[in-house]
Amino acid sequence: MKIKQYMSKDVITISPETSVTEAVAKMESHQIHNLPVTKNGQFVGLITQDIIDAKSASDATSLSVYELNYILSQADVEKFMDKKAATATTEWMVEEAAEYMRTNNLRVLPIVDENKTVQGIITYKDIFKALIDLSGYTPGDKGSRIVVKVVEDRVGVLSEITKVLADASVSVSHIFVNDEDGIEITIQVHAGQGDNAKVAIETAGYEVVTL
Repeated sequence: MKIKQYMSKDVITISPETSVTEAVAKMESHQIHNLPVTKNGQFVGLITQDIIDAKSASDATSLSVYELNYILSQADVEKFMDKKAATATTEWMVEEAAEYMRTNNLRVLPIVDENKTVQGIITYKDIFKALIDLSGYTPGDKGSRIVVKVVEDRVGVLSEITKVLADASVSVSHIFVNDEDGIEITIQVHAGQGDNAKVAIETAGYEVVTL
């Protein structure tokens, strides 16, 4: 899946000249924690609540609360923002963005086009949603998901399992495979078909765990 399917498209941006206190107020009013900074329509940096908190904490040791608040009200975003903030494009895959964010310890990625115009923004919460969608997980519908343990990895095993389910008139919506500690195939079937799926797979000689 492309990142554009999960990014937030209605992005609120600010200019480098915006005061830090105004940026904080805007984040609070919109219940967000990140603001792309643009100048002449182009992305030039990123300001986040974490960046502001870190800067405030470093100054707090030597300043009073009054002095700190005054400095924040006078300082503009350009002095605080991350000018080298990483970005992605709409052509990135969700898993590509997830790995990049994990590797670089990022909570957010602004999405820009070839002209550095902001197209959207994706956060770790959007990545979580993509994972949930990919797995087919539905809260409270545990009986519709089974895990098949595969002892021997061989060509055609997935085809065999899906044929067993098809022959049992069980409809599959999602499949994903984990091979970190042995091979486990997690299968999401349509509501009410979990028991039938389990019986069919076990009858075919596979070990099944119903989640």
